[in-house]
Amino acid sequence: MNGIANLAGKIRVDVQWREGLIQQVQLHSSRPREITRVLQAKPLTQTLAMVPMIYSMCSVAQTVASLRAAESALGVEIKPEVVHARQLLLQAETARELGLRLAQYWLADTAQVVKLMQWFTGVSQELRWALDLNPQVSNPIEAQRISSELKAILLPLVGMESELSRLLFGDASHTPIGEQLRHLQETFGDIELALGVLPLEIQQRADLEWIKGRLASADAVEFSAMPDADGICFETGVWVRNRESGLVVQGRAAGLNELTLRFLAMVSELQALPARMRSIEPCATLPTRDSGMGVVDAARGVLIHRIVLDGDSVSNCRVTDYNIVAPTEWNFHPRGTLVQMLEGVRVNRERLHSLVEKLILLVDPCVAWEIEVGN
Repeated sequence: MNGIANLAGKIRVDVQWREGLIQQVQLHSSRPREITRVLQAKPLTQTLAMVPMIYSMCSVAQTVASLRAAESALGVEIKPEVVHARQLLLQAETARELGLRLAQYWLADTAQVVKLMQWFTGVSQELRWALDLNPQVSNPIEAQRISSELKAILLPLVGMESELSRLLFGDASHTPIGEQLRHLQETFGDIELALGVLPLEIQQRADLEWIKGRLASADAVEFSAMPDADGICFETGVWVRNRESGLVVQGRAAGLNELTLRFLAMVSELQALPARMRSIEPCATLPTRDSGMGVVDAARGVLIHRIVLDGDSVSNCRVTDYNIVAPTEWNFHPRGTLVQMLEGVRVNRERLHSLVEKLILLVDPCVAWEIEVGN
């Protein structure tokens, strides 16, 4: 089990294994289902202040989603510079989360962890002004410098773009990433994992309508805890964003295992983040009064906040309803990707726990987790 605070709950993965075959995988979550009730029946400003305190994991993404929800409900047009700063903060938090995961659990590189944390703290302080409701622009945004600093930190972990394809073959196999790829493939290359569930695509307003309808219904709490569309489950996050990246495509063509491909997806995203931060184009958000939806692509996937307000200005608004659908609820649905990929898989007992553990790490929950294996 990892060490995330117990307050957020945890996920238990029960694996039934017999005679070399994973017979059944069951997911049990102790995540509090109705925690968003504490955000209701309060002044809007108080609710917005509470969100990052309650959801400390990926607090930037949670804050931006809550601000977007409130601003859209109020019909506020956000300045391009504010949108730009928030996007940079979201990408910075993604770099921190994925970089920590890679360094701590795969490469054991604590030196880069310290540098990454220091960099993120600096960026957060520099752009903190953007995490207020409809803020005024505080200072110039130095995206080039911020991205260059990140590239220098990530370089020892994931190498340069020109080196990525060589990580699959040749002399780069002796780099930390190359060694990990070879280990994953040698250990699990003969195990036939199934594919995960469908990718969650939210690119247009229409894609949100069915989710908004569910969050406005009587079963909103149940949907937030186990989101699906008429029984169809979805996955979001690093794999969905990078499953067709150049590195993953090359790995797939080389016949690499699904587990190894997901590791490549994480590496690919980390390597691309500095350039992605440099290429963000400032743009205004148009007012969409009464929408009340805030959607961000957080480190672990699509995060959705929905807010309902009583009042028409910040000073007199109270929150009458609040719902959140987090990436972990999509990705660790009881019928979701983890279950689909593992059930029916043939693996010997010696490799079973490690296989499940590594797949959990790559699907990446935002809470603590544990594995129970039964025969």
